[in-house]
Amino acid sequence: MNLEKLVKEELSGTIAKSFVAQISHFHRIQASTMFHEAAEYVKNESLKLGLKDASIEQFPADGSFKYWTYTSPVGWEVKSAELHLVEPEERLLAAFQDIPQSLHMFSNATPPEGITAELIDVDSGTKSADYQGKDVKEKFVLATGRAKLVHEQAVYKRGAVGVITDAVTYEMPNVRESLDVPDAHAYQAIWPTAEELDKVTFGFSLSKRQGTYLRAIMKEGKAVKLNAKVDARIFSSKEELVTATIRGRSKPEEEIFLIAHLCHPKPSANDNASGSGLLLEIARTIKTLIDTHKVQPPERTIRLFWVPETLGTVAYLSHHKDVSSRLVAGINLDMVGQDQELCRSTLNLDRTPDSVPSYLNDFVFNLIEQSVKEFDAPTVFGSGSTFRYRMTAFSGGSDHAEFTEATTKVPCVMLLQWPDLYYHTSMDTIDKVSEDSLKRVGWIAAVAALTLANAAVEDAFLLAYQTASRGMARLEEIGVEAVETLFRKKEQLKISEGRVDVAQELARTGLYYRNKIEHVVWREQEAIRSVRRLGASPELDASTDNYCRDTVVLGKSQITRLEEAFAFIGKTLGVMSPMKFEESEESKEIGKLIPRRLFKGTLNKDVLRKALTETEYDWYREIEEKDLDFDKKMGEAINFMDGKRNVHDIVKAISAEYSLTQPEHMLKFLHDLEKAKLVVLQ
Repeated sequence: MNLEKLVKEELSGTIAKSFVAQISHFHRIQASTMFHEAAEYVKNESLKLGLKDASIEQFPADGSFKYWTYTSPVGWEVKSAELHLVEPEERLLAAFQDIPQSLHMFSNATPPEGITAELIDVDSGTKSADYQGKDVKEKFVLATGRAKLVHEQAVYKRGAVGVITDAVTYEMPNVRESLDVPDAHAYQAIWPTAEELDKVTFGFSLSKRQGTYLRAIMKEGKAVKLNAKVDARIFSSKEELVTATIRGRSKPEEEIFLIAHLCHPKPSANDNASGSGLLLEIARTIKTLIDTHKVQPPERTIRLFWVPETLGTVAYLSHHKDVSSRLVAGINLDMVGQDQELCRSTLNLDRTPDSVPSYLNDFVFNLIEQSVKEFDAPTVFGSGSTFRYRMTAFSGGSDHAEFTEATTKVPCVMLLQWPDLYYHTSMDTIDKVSEDSLKRVGWIAAVAALTLANAAVEDAFLLAYQTASRGMARLEEIGVEAVETLFRKKEQLKISEGRVDVAQELARTGLYYRNKIEHVVWREQEAIRSVRRLGASPELDASTDNYCRDTVVLGKSQITRLEEAFAFIGKTLGVMSPMKFEESEESKEIGKLIPRRLFKGTLNKDVLRKALTETEYDWYREIEEKDLDFDKKMGEAINFMDGKRNVHDIVKAISAEYSLTQPEHMLKFLHDLEKAKLVVLQ
């Protein structure tokens, strides 16, 4: 029986969901006492499965210790918390024991009798402008913004006694808004540093329905008074992660890894008890197949991580200097258990960034496609599958980003169900978790891990072919997109009102796609060559070189087609112009600058925010509203800083990977990084 069938027969969605349910019982906040309890549970279950080296690694967590650009969290423990409305009527608004997410994480204690104060509406509460004409000292504030920023503005700077929030985090218009889940309490946290501990108070997260009710009372001109009681403590603690291995036979020093973040408030079933619970079931499956002699122990070591998201991974990487040479490839399991219809989700393969091209993207995506054949019944009209999936450009935002960034540079993809209607809310409960989703994603990850752990030269041949053929298909798609976009641009220019420099507009579009094709040719060649990490032979080198040459030839033919379309359209419009235009002053300036980074790891934007004035940092909020990819572009710009590329080259690369990027925007970002002493512009 082949590997795919063996894994399918052994891996159980039911057992995986039982692990998920157990983990969801813990209030798993980083460096907290209950995170420790969850870590102990995972370690003990791993030991029961026969992973004899399962252990908990600890790192300082005192709010001041630095892991590259990140500051460790503080320890936290909470026993109880309640928020009452006392005027103009009495009612219980929130109780921690009923809804743990109703309390802002890292809230501090109140006096035993609690604190009673008036409530003031401050809109988003994240900017100074929100407080103009409002005296919030010794009052509660009601805000729709992120709790950390509201606490900084209202409590630290203006003396408010506490913060009340009533909006879901990461709203997406027409996809996921507070009105879609009006009774959900959002996951909100204060995240204080050591220097802020003497100012930390507390906060509560109410539902949108509750917030709307309180605002309605205030609009009637009535005073709203609240009483808050919190029994909690903040202390120096440890950042903890669980790790275990299935040791390799012939290449134990090389590791294939699977990672899931264990943190988040109770229950957080899909985010990310689902990934953590599934990782236990994958471990059980692989160990059982080995122990029953259905498969041989892997040639390479398979390592498993359960971590506090980002902070735990950065702590681990900063303490283990040999990671880049030891880790071969990885898969991040983050929010993988969704019932797609309930959560309105799609399984996403978040690919490696273009700065780390890899065969891993096509290999794992091929397994996702195979899962349709394995798990979904065929019909006379084709597959009967209703399972949704797609490959997306690198987004970061989870633990795979810490491995793929340029100073570590280990290929790692993320499997993620997104969007999720209940993400970061009290409604992310076990009933939203699907056994079928867990079994499918577990099958994909387990087959991938075992295949790569045993991969040799012949497997590298196959992966090179797979990567090259899919890469050529991508080049063909970009070529079609380029020509179709030019023709659409022609129609837009024909009906455009006012004076439009037709030649310049066409040239700008043509050059953008020429750059994109050239970038993708480079990326696909690097991805093909990346299979050499799995094995080496003259024949493999020759084969990958041939695939790279084919890719270059196809890229040139796509550019030729683009130029032909450009010339044809120009002629029909009566505009004869080569595919070029005068560079702006910003473009000329950035062509002279080569940035050199001065830090390791991904960028913690808090470092940048604290180096700038509030007005200077507000610019980023404005840009990110106009360019939804700008946050991703900032991360990739840093990854492309290799000491050779100038800023112009970096702008071209991130424009090709995401969307057209304004040179002046990137120049502003780089000068701000320089101000924060994170880069040098040479």
